[in-house]
Amino acid sequence: MKTIHNRFIFIIACLLTSTPILANQGGPPWVFADHDFVNPFTGGVAWETSQNSDVLSMEWAFIGLSDVLPLCSGGFDWSSVDDFLSRVDGRGHQAILRPVVFGPGYGSGDFAPSDMLTNDFLYDSDTYQNPDWAEITVQNCILKFIDAFAVRYKDDQRIAYIQMGLAGLWGEHHLDGGPYTASSFPSSAFQETMISRYINGFGNTQDSLLTALSLDATQAHGFFGSGDTSLDGERFSFFDDSLLIANHNDALNWRQEVIPTAQLALHKQHGWGGEAFWTGCNSDGSWVTPPHDCGNGESLDDQALRIGLNYMLGSPAFTSGQFSTAQLLAASQLMGYKFTARAAARLDADHLAVTVENTGVAHSPYPVTVCTSEGCAGDLSSLAPGEQVVIDVPATESGTQNLFFNATRLDPLSPLKIRWSNAGANGLNGTLVVEINPAEFIFADGFNHN
Repeated sequence: MKTIHNRFIFIIACLLTSTPILANQGGPPWVFADHDFVNPFTGGVAWETSQNSDVLSMEWAFIGLSDVLPLCSGGFDWSSVDDFLSRVDGRGHQAILRPVVFGPGYGSGDFAPSDMLTNDFLYDSDTYQNPDWAEITVQNCILKFIDAFAVRYKDDQRIAYIQMGLAGLWGEHHLDGGPYTASSFPSSAFQETMISRYINGFGNTQDSLLTALSLDATQAHGFFGSGDTSLDGERFSFFDDSLLIANHNDALNWRQEVIPTAQLALHKQHGWGGEAFWTGCNSDGSWVTPPHDCGNGESLDDQALRIGLNYMLGSPAFTSGQFSTAQLLAASQLMGYKFTARAAARLDADHLAVTVENTGVAHSPYPVTVCTSEGCAGDLSSLAPGEQVVIDVPATESGTQNLFFNATRLDPLSPLKIRWSNAGANGLNGTLVVEINPAEFIFADGFNHN
């Protein structure tokens, strides 16, 4: 029986020896190659649609507060949400959910429970019902919803992200300029309470369902605009409602001010999302066409790398019929994480050292392990774009090993899979077959022992 050495020494030996046993001996080359799929938690996002199903991993829904809570003093009816999740899951996708109280252009536009105290809000010549945020009954109703929402859906694998909606137009945490009075917008203190209830309700561990907050929360009217750092250590992501807009990366743009920049640095690895700005980019789907900059200079892939973007709402592109599957796929693949195997070496009869690089533009928002038939190991969610990690993976003595990924936020029965971005990988099954000589091992002395 061969002596099993310290696992760390094994891995160092694998990397330093001049004659490692690599899987490119008869197996797929260790080079990046895009597959014909969109990885889970990434890519372009559509409002509910059955079109272009093969190039979507997620669909979006606004949840009208009154649709599930007709009366603040009454009970909940989640049937509309459950029906949406069932339809999305049936198409092999996951959902992004954002609760709203009022949102022009979406259904009736007004979704305040009938017994909620509201004030008139004028937008684009129409009047909507904005909660009277200074009223304690309104605050209690909002928190009642958040708590019940989290309890019901925090463990639901049909959901990819939760948006911390409810405040402002479309839940985007702004009133399109204001006015931001005590009655028209939640106070900084109550914003903090809402944000904390979302985060704590859905979970604050690495594999908890991620909650996302509009980047407008870092402006003067938002909680983070006050410079309060009490939530800086929490796990949540941001959502930029106007991606690819002109001068997005300009030094004078508010996004480059001290507080938004600080929040980007703190939360870049937490599954950032956004929406292509509507006028002349989202509404006509032009973000899909090269150079993917909507005429504003910074391409989608450059912007995605700069902010760590995993996904972007750009629905009309998927439903207009103007763009091919190939165009939609190529544009969606400009966002998100990608994992490429760069090497594999045998450590002993029961383990491989697999080198994985993040060849995408963002972190994985959830833990991802590397697996064989013998089990899984590691966590790729901490792997930044361009970085590599060596993972000690359990394996059989066979010279042929089948590598794949596992993520706790994915239903194993779903067709959604994290796929290897390697030439020769099986995109449909999400697997990568590697060939390794089963009779050779690399030990701490740097030599092969037969």
